[in-house]
Amino acid sequence: MTNQKLPEVDIFRIISILIVVIAIHIPISYAYNFYLDLDQYGVFLVNNVGIYVAMGSFVFVSGFGLYLNPNNRNLRSSKKIFSFLKKRFIKIFPLYWIAIILFLFFVGYSDFDPLYLMYHFFGLQIVVAPHFGPPMLTLWFIGIILIYYLIYVILNSLGSIKLIIPASICILFFFFFLSGVFGLVENRFYLYYSMFIVGIIVASIYTSPLYNRIKERLRTIHPTVLLLIPLCSAVLGFIALCFLTQFTYSSFISEFGNYNLSFILQTNPDFFELVTIILRINLIILAFILFTISSFNFVFRVFRLIFPKRKIESAVSVTAYSTYSVYLFHRVFLAIFIAFLTITLNLNMQLRGNFYIVIIFVPFIFVFSYFIQKASDGLWKLVSKFKKKIITSLNH
Repeated sequence: MTNQKLPEVDIFRIISILIVVIAIHIPISYAYNFYLDLDQYGVFLVNNVGIYVAMGSFVFVSGFGLYLNPNNRNLRSSKKIFSFLKKRFIKIFPLYWIAIILFLFFVGYSDFDPLYLMYHFFGLQIVVAPHFGPPMLTLWFIGIILIYYLIYVILNSLGSIKLIIPASICILFFFFFLSGVFGLVENRFYLYYSMFIVGIIVASIYTSPLYNRIKERLRTIHPTVLLLIPLCSAVLGFIALCFLTQFTYSSFISEFGNYNLSFILQTNPDFFELVTIILRINLIILAFILFTISSFNFVFRVFRLIFPKRKIESAVSVTAYSTYSVYLFHRVFLAIFIAFLTITLNLNMQLRGNFYIVIIFVPFIFVFSYFIQKASDGLWKLVSKFKKKIITSLNH
């Protein structure tokens, strides 16, 4: 199967980054905190569940997207592994390093521990975080995803999708060993680990011959009947999401006297408590994934009956292209924008009405990030072309 872009997955990534920016970061750090208007369960639902499902969705899409690309499968030679790691390095590290530098000046990390900063530059912050304390805001996720990419190489080199689950469990226990014996690895690594594995497994099913045969048979059904499949899945996902969030909230309150996962994890729960917590959060993330992707699959199927397929996918793809840069730089953009509003225009950003001024700025973050991503990709293409010219001239 050739590499393919799924607009449902792209818009899923867009929704996830919007949750992070609008529902999590803006009201807490940059504008009026609308959590003041919510009850305790509302805060849990928007802030706590919001960050779980957003980051879990990113991790799921990462695993899914990796395996969906046929060039990333069967990494059983050193050449293929090197090519895979090189592409990931080029895609992640240059912009990530720029983000770290900007965070030192704009996000209040000017007095950051130099040794811990070095670990951040190599993407090892999640491994050593228990010794140093919390890693940089937002950028902690890069440390997790880099480890997951290395795990993907190990899993993919096994040569059989059937071995992914037992191998991933063995790898998980290896990290538990590092935590128990050496006090390494922050808990967020475990929180999202299974979402990465699930993403790989779902992609393997999606690209399997059996699934392709099922899709061919479904295409013979009338289009209006096909709309019922994603619609029913979306309803099922929504019902599961509502039930699981209420159940998890009640469980956290009764067991720990608090609904905030960060606080609960700081109490150092024992192994079985930690596994139970992670299971509850992962079920919420899975329900959100089912609800969101099914909903947008339904919407896209409806739109395709009205609009050309290419136009729909192109608009979504262009927006999704900028999400990595949006994630890395949105705090910097927001810090600069808020400073302009407060210093130049003398606006009080803690007033409820001024919250919407910041929201209006969010589309511009996507535009700026798009050009940053485009410039980065263009630079590496020029470097690649220049390198090829040098090699060609040397060979001649």
